[in-house]
Amino acid sequence: MPGASRPTIASDAPRLDLKAMRIYHVTHIDNLPPILDAGALLADAAGAAPVVDLAAPHAREYRRGAAIDGTDAVVADYVPFLLTTDAHVWNAVRTATPDPRLGEDAVKRAPADFVIFVSSLTSAQAGKAEVAGTIVVSESDAAVTGAAVATEWADVQRLLQRLHRDEEGAGLDGAELLVRECLPLDDVALIAVANEPVRDRVRAELAGAGVRARVAVYPPWFQPTAESAE
Repeated sequence: MPGASRPTIASDAPRLDLKAMRIYHVTHIDNLPPILDAGALLADAAGAAPVVDLAAPHAREYRRGAAIDGTDAVVADYVPFLLTTDAHVWNAVRTATPDPRLGEDAVKRAPADFVIFVSSLTSAQAGKAEVAGTIVVSESDAAVTGAAVATEWADVQRLLQRLHRDEEGAGLDGAELLVRECLPLDDVALIAVANEPVRDRVRAELAGAGVRARVAVYPPWFQPTAESAE
């Protein structure tokens, strides 16, 4: 079933297992070389150099000046992650739907030309959960004024649990998780792709860069959600 990364959650569902929680970073396959050269997913302010920029120019510029309350950082100091492969912004790409956060070129590209780096909340913490601002969670785009944002670890946990409960987990669809500065490729559990040809290309690029990472084909993650298809 498309969008199967988030299970249906009953109103009396158990609490979200934060240690097992996956996080997702979507990028175009042409952006692999600079990522492999850096050995990490980099924040915009840390030197990310995408060949294909998914962000709309005005959105990227705004994030460079959007301060995160409770920290000395702006949104551009962080690597953005989704909390589900059903996320609204990613589904806009999969359905070629205009979105103010995305560049016009991004939504015109085939979903199969993208790759998804999968990591975990535990890896993203890098043993620094006690440092405020290491992980930031926003209930919507982190640059949007008025969105609930958590920067202290205890608050991050509470907000994630609330989003997990909201609308049987659909609260995660619009949320954003931010990781300060970078996420090393060693902390990537797998790279998901849409089909075998893309898998073979990614594996070849990883081998050429001397990077070991699991690459797996997950077609449903690259298809519109069931709701969008109706």
